[in-house]
Amino acid sequence: MRARCAIAAVIVLLAGLGLQLLDRTVAIDLAGSALYACLVGLLVAIVRPGLSSAVIAVTGFAVSAAVELLQLTGLPGLLVDAVPPLRLVFGSSFDPLDLVGYAIGALLLFALHAAARRSSIAPRAASATTAGSDPAAD
Repeated sequence: MRARCAIAAVIVLLAGLGLQLLDRTVAIDLAGSALYACLVGLLVAIVRPGLSSAVIAVTGFAVSAAVELLQLTGLPGLLVDAVPPLRLVFGSSFDPLDLVGYAIGALLLFALHAAARRSSIAPRAASATTAGSDPAAD
């Protein structure tokens, strides 16, 4: 599961970076925010693969929202002024619409992570059941 999350994180990161090349629209902003929350959640899943899909998704949303709210303090602006690439992590200014994007991303992450977890557990459960049965005993 950790490897799947790592691959997904790379894809999400590349997609998010690709969005930076497009014109800024509401749809692009929402998509970027959703990908940001997904990436945060995937990083959590890589570090703590045993967490439930719900905890991973909620953590992705919570961390993303905390970074967004931190923008109200001006601290991220100071960090971005010092190191411009940090804009990709901390953003530039507070936008309440980003919170909607984070929620969308968290819901998407929850659905995809739960489906991936089910698909990785089902084959193991089936092989354990098959390996444990003895046709001669029937």
